[in-house]
Amino acid sequence: MASPGSGSGAGNYAYACARVKARKSSLLPHDTYPRLLNMDLSEIGRFIGEGQYRKEVDELSARYSGVDLIELATYLNLARTYRSILKFTKGELRDTVRLYLNRWDVWNFKTVMRGRTAGLGWPEVSEEIIPAGAFDLQLFRSVFTAGGTEEMVSILRKASAAYGFEPLLLRLLDEKGALPGLAELENSLEKEYYARLLSTVPDNTTANRLFRNYLKVEIDVVNLKTLFKLKLENIPAERSSELLIEGGEELDGPELGKLLAIEGYDAFVAELSGKKAFSDLREPATRAKDLGSLNGVIVALDRLLGQRARRFSHLYPLSVLPIIDYLLRKKIEVDNLRTVARGKQSGLPEEEIRGLLLL
Repeated sequence: MASPGSGSGAGNYAYACARVKARKSSLLPHDTYPRLLNMDLSEIGRFIGEGQYRKEVDELSARYSGVDLIELATYLNLARTYRSILKFTKGELRDTVRLYLNRWDVWNFKTVMRGRTAGLGWPEVSEEIIPAGAFDLQLFRSVFTAGGTEEMVSILRKASAAYGFEPLLLRLLDEKGALPGLAELENSLEKEYYARLLSTVPDNTTANRLFRNYLKVEIDVVNLKTLFKLKLENIPAERSSELLIEGGEELDGPELGKLLAIEGYDAFVAELSGKKAFSDLREPATRAKDLGSLNGVIVALDRLLGQRARRFSHLYPLSVLPIIDYLLRKKIEVDNLRTVARGKQSGLPEEEIRGLLLL
């Protein structure tokens, strides 16, 4: 594949980046969220139904209301937005964006498998599916209703040989032809996703190197979320080494093993405090142990990722970086709207909800 950040070749960088720049102007400004905190759920639903989420709210309002309407409408809009961006990209740029969006195929496949394992029905599972990647909702319905592993693999093979589910699934099958445990499957899918994405982005241009660096930071963030959870719940290292992903920027290889082997939450935080990634984690990491909740840590890590994406996008405006930045900003907007809705439904204090927003 040609260089995804070169701005030449078959990729329509100037056109796609111009369209994405125009879309950024429609994102909700930060001062919208204090106003939303003063609304009830029906008012929030009406508010988003008057803007860019109107089509989805209109489609779903006959069947859903309150927090369900807000969550489903925002996820549906997110999926449509991502797929529309993929459609107007071309060539090498489209290849890179498609591979980046394959994270939603991983998300959806894990959702399907969890639903099958839990004995849920398709209507319940479908509400958690976000068809923003290569595969549509019908494909995941076929996978969910498949009679067994062989049929699932056959469906995925026919749907897309390009993504990589097929060889991954075949490698994961045991000698009896059955899928491994759900946890092992989920971990393997996550690792395969990042390995494939990194392998497709060469480091032959500055823009490519920045994009690779961003992906490595994202891997660090994913691993830090996992490590914090393991240490707070005091899960032994020997039971959790397979949960971590190789390829991070600052936390990779021996460094990951060292952090994993540390016993006790306080010792883990003390060791991590010397890392660059810890700079904005000190306060939420300290409070997490007292509160028994990692919400503050998760929010701080997601903010770190958003800041890095914005910084990269300004450096190379005719590359894949501004598009990745917009994809992330759109996801943050949807997460913020869902956080406000869930917080309102749960009766959380306004300040607590505000602290969970990625602003």
